[in-house]
Amino acid sequence: MNKKLIALGVAAALTAPLAAPLAAQAGVEVYGQARASVDFVNNNAPATAGEDSVISLSSNASRLGFKGDEDLGNGLTAMWQLEQGYSVDTGNAFTARDTFVGLGGGFGTVMLGKLSTPYKNSTGSLDIFSDTRADYNAIMGSVDGAVVFDNRASNTIAYMTPNMSGFSAAVAYVMAKGANDDNLSMTSTESDQDAYSLSGSYNNGPIFVTAAYESLNAQGAGGDDASAWKIGGSYTIMDATTVGAIWESADVGGSAGDRDAWYLNVAHKMGDTTIKGAIAMADEMGSVTDTGATQFALGVSQALSKATEVYALYTVVSNDASADYGLISNSSNTLGEDMSAFSLGVNHKFSSK
Repeated sequence: MNKKLIALGVAAALTAPLAAPLAAQAGVEVYGQARASVDFVNNNAPATAGEDSVISLSSNASRLGFKGDEDLGNGLTAMWQLEQGYSVDTGNAFTARDTFVGLGGGFGTVMLGKLSTPYKNSTGSLDIFSDTRADYNAIMGSVDGAVVFDNRASNTIAYMTPNMSGFSAAVAYVMAKGANDDNLSMTSTESDQDAYSLSGSYNNGPIFVTAAYESLNAQGAGGDDASAWKIGGSYTIMDATTVGAIWESADVGGSAGDRDAWYLNVAHKMGDTTIKGAIAMADEMGSVTDTGATQFALGVSQALSKATEVYALYTVVSNDASADYGLISNSSNTLGEDMSAFSLGVNHKFSSK
């Protein structure tokens, strides 16, 4: 069956009132991903009265989007995107994803909207288990189980440089937020809660290197600033084996809000089959003992076409006695609990182009 008809049919079923006027515009692309997995999850809960395992059906960042652009002449392009997340397992919709309007040209690209920050984007390609139960945000960007830094931000203006022989950079400013939006009335505390994020990268052939910094002003413990920086990179050997690494230092304020973390991975391709492995470790929070955690992940994926893959993976997050890290879709409810998951999943990408 024609892939364009499939993509348009999915979009119409989910957002019929919206899809018709958008699809009528020239150059509009309807795109997205349908992602689902059957997960066997265990939290090793010590309570005898509670269940410590479950079989669940998960929708792993399934999404539907519309995007387009217009050539304005003289090298200037207008662009826009509207992207929403939806749940394959429940049919619920929608949750906001990257949505923006912008202008691009020889000077680079300026975008306004809800955006993934440069900090988030800088190492996104290094997360070889992205949008699965083994996503690296179980540790990376997370401080004691809460994902603080690898996020999207509303009310954001961002600038990205053009690619300059492999070098590129991005900077974003997140405007202060009020109780309901970014308008008045706004308390003095809310007016201080802005943020900025920046990154720089080099990507050329088998080599990728990146660094990023982010500051969340007056949004840490007790009104302190929260900040993080990281460096990362990857190297591909003979177009088959890629090794990657990240080092991250984060501080969410307070007397013991700082922690370091690192992440290592390897992925090896054999035709349409890819074998993956990763390990991440969070050090202790400040000088507080037994507050670290380690994540292991192993998996294999099989491409059935350019658009469809199936996969199997196993991951476990092992907490120290006073740590509270968990899988990306489940927090650890008790200090020191270990959480694990075995997943069987399928991912399908679709596009009207």
